[in-house]
Amino acid sequence: PIDDTALRDVLDSPDTMFYDRTTIVPGYQDSYGDNREFPVGFRPNTIDPGLIAVPTGHRDLFVRVGEFNFPFGRTGGVDDASNTYVVDFWRLPRSGGNLLPVVYWKREPSSFTHRWEWMFPTGTVFGEMIFITDSHGKSHIFEIRTRTRGLDGWTVDAFRPFTTSNELASALKRKRNESVNWAADASIEALIRYCEDNSTLKSASLKATHYTGASGSSSAFPTVNGAVDILPGVSDESLFIDLLHETPFHSAKGATWKQNSTLTAYAAGTSANFHVVPRNYNAALFEVSDSFCARCHQDAGRPFRDYYPDVMLYGELWGEDETFSWHPFDTKSFVDSNGEVVSFSSDNRRLRRDFVDAGLIVPYSPSQHPATLYRKIERSWKGYVYR
Repeated sequence: PIDDTALRDVLDSPDTMFYDRTTIVPGYQDSYGDNREFPVGFRPNTIDPGLIAVPTGHRDLFVRVGEFNFPFGRTGGVDDASNTYVVDFWRLPRSGGNLLPVVYWKREPSSFTHRWEWMFPTGTVFGEMIFITDSHGKSHIFEIRTRTRGLDGWTVDAFRPFTTSNELASALKRKRNESVNWAADASIEALIRYCEDNSTLKSASLKATHYTGASGSSSAFPTVNGAVDILPGVSDESLFIDLLHETPFHSAKGATWKQNSTLTAYAAGTSANFHVVPRNYNAALFEVSDSFCARCHQDAGRPFRDYYPDVMLYGELWGEDETFSWHPFDTKSFVDSNGEVVSFSSDNRRLRRDFVDAGLIVPYSPSQHPATLYRKIERSWKGYVYR
């Protein structure tokens, strides 16, 4: 159940499209080159490490084949959570009964700069349904996140069944009475006491180990100092399964999971194999706010050279318009079923025919796409030119 009308409307809307890494294959643009001696095109995140000839290039960019290093590889908080997966969704807004499309253009300010860019209309919603897998291999949603395009940026939210430790404690007290075994389970009582104890917080910090910038400053993800709250598990994971399916999800924006006089955690964590959050979940350090989430999303499409001057020939981070997981390019034009690059030596960027035919993406025209609905988000690094 979802205790938020706007989110229910998005998930129930026939305009909402769901996708994952198989239906929109993650990839990034290599826009540096002349398309002759220096090729340009779209590269899957599964790019063969050998195609990045700089000795440390692939290691600097990717934690493994298919996934960028933190903070750009996975949705925030689940970088080390092995029992999760994500289903994405997006919905375009309507005006006068018609869908407002994504607009695109090709930016070529020099003979060595050939980048496709796009912009979402105000009111576009992107989201993630994040699943956790139990010991039987079944998956359960534990969090839903949304980002909504405004004229000058994105507003965010995260929806959870338990946004504070006291909410979980209260739910456990109610739930344990449904079973004689649960009522007598000491591990459940211990978890309740833990949730009600603010002294359980432990100081922690999170910082980027990569993408630190040429000067050595942490340009991608400045260090976050905060706290974690590592919940103990219980003997019967079906308790958590019931809670995840029965408890209404509500907004965690601005919420604090637990705090004391010196420490604050924004979400729970655990080392248990199954819980109401994933194992090794580190979202306790992620405040659900527009400004916090922008610290990563604002760099979508940023040139690699800003972080690693030696790999300037290899293009830019995945994404555009402050959104990572979506792009308009036809899968077969840039990657095969094994994750290998297709047409590496020539420009392989082809727009998806289904998106074009449905009018979901159209060429940008300032006269047809007014600034009241379409406005570029300005960042200091944008407008770059390769020479």
